Amino acid sequence: MKSAAFAAILTLCMALPAVAQAPEAHVLGTYETTNTGQPILAPEGPLSLTVSRVTIPAGASLPVHRHPFQRYAYVESGSITVRNLDTGTSVEFKPGATIVEARGQWHTGTAMGTEPVVLLVIDQTPPGKANTERKAP
Repeated sequence: MKSAAFAAILTLCMALPAVAQAPEAHVLGTYETTNTGQPILAPEGPLSLTVSRVTIPAGASLPVHRHPFQRYAYVESGSITVRNLDTGTSVEFKPGATIVEARGQWHTGTAMGTEPVVLLVIDQTPPGKANTERKAP
């Protein structure tokens, strides 16, 4: 009796249509320029893509640096102010913001508030090339 009931339930379940949920995509932003107005460029030729998670302690500042190739950052948590020494601009980025970093311009970032800043960073470089140059003191 139990096996007959089990077989009936199994048969019923197999006859039901599968309910599949379609994946959802939400565009978080579309960008054509860096945060200082430069056009976004990919390196010519072969490309190396590096993905990193960067944590900046609360109140800490990054040394003055620049990126010779395109870099993108997504602010997962915390708040960061990026100060560009070449343009004199200063912009604060909060959780959920995308930063399309300036190329070849000296800048620094400071973690604002009481929590660390966590960034998901994506670098596009020619293979074997670094994407951060620190300014000599």
